[in-house]
Amino acid sequence: MYQNYFVTPEWLHANLYNPDIIVLDASSAPPTAPADCRQLWLAEHIPGAQFFHQDEIADTQSLLPHMLPDEQTFSDAVGKMGIGPQTQVIIYDQGNLFAAPRAWWTFKTFGCHQVKILAGGLAGWKSAGFSVDSGEVSALPAQEFTAVKQPNSALSQADIIDIVEKANKQIIDARSADRFQALTPEPRPGLRMGHIPGSKNVPWNLLVENGQYKSPEQLALIFKQQQIDIHAPSVTTCGSGMTAAVVLLGLILLGNDQVQLYDGSWADWGQDNGLPIEQ
Repeated sequence: MYQNYFVTPEWLHANLYNPDIIVLDASSAPPTAPADCRQLWLAEHIPGAQFFHQDEIADTQSLLPHMLPDEQTFSDAVGKMGIGPQTQVIIYDQGNLFAAPRAWWTFKTFGCHQVKILAGGLAGWKSAGFSVDSGEVSALPAQEFTAVKQPNSALSQADIIDIVEKANKQIIDARSADRFQALTPEPRPGLRMGHIPGSKNVPWNLLVENGQYKSPEQLALIFKQQQIDIHAPSVTTCGSGMTAAVVLLGLILLGNDQVQLYDGSWADWGQDNGLPIEQ
């Protein structure tokens, strides 16, 4: 199953200069440890890798962070990166698989089916003994990419209100246990503490190790311990829709094809907006 979603550093090294493959560094920093990931990419990146800025290839009119862009914005951005309908896209990040699943989900949401993640990320690439480059990357010839947004991939606040009222899907929160249980303040100013009523907690970092997902057996045990039915229709959420994708992909790896993501997540729900919360 994993080979359908990931490539190894060895595979990427062997195929790095294939003109049909585009490598993207999709790193984003968590609000608890802010960093300029583009500058870090300039300092070192896999040769030829372009930077996919998840806060800029987004709905920049929204007050919420890195919300999905419209189809035209996505099409224009990836087309300028040399990505066409037949391009194999390989995504990695600089951290412990914090951001790559969100970028993977974004590409899939807009109809790009040829997209995989580099297992181990940049650290795994370097640990395998492969070289890195620094500085800007030469622009590739632009391609024509036509995004077609998948209708059931991203959910809105209204969708979540309906799910909470009907209790017809399990809601899984990827934030830390302390944030989920309202034991520590949210890192983003102005947000209430707590969680969406009826939701369950699977901290995203329980699922990964050294930039890779744990084994299917380990994932299944973690979900079971958190009282998650891995086969049930599910919605994942987190602080801003970033690590919700880590949990979403974890469920997909276990065979669940009924998983959706709440794009606004707690940055949307947790505002002082009168929506119900639990603590």
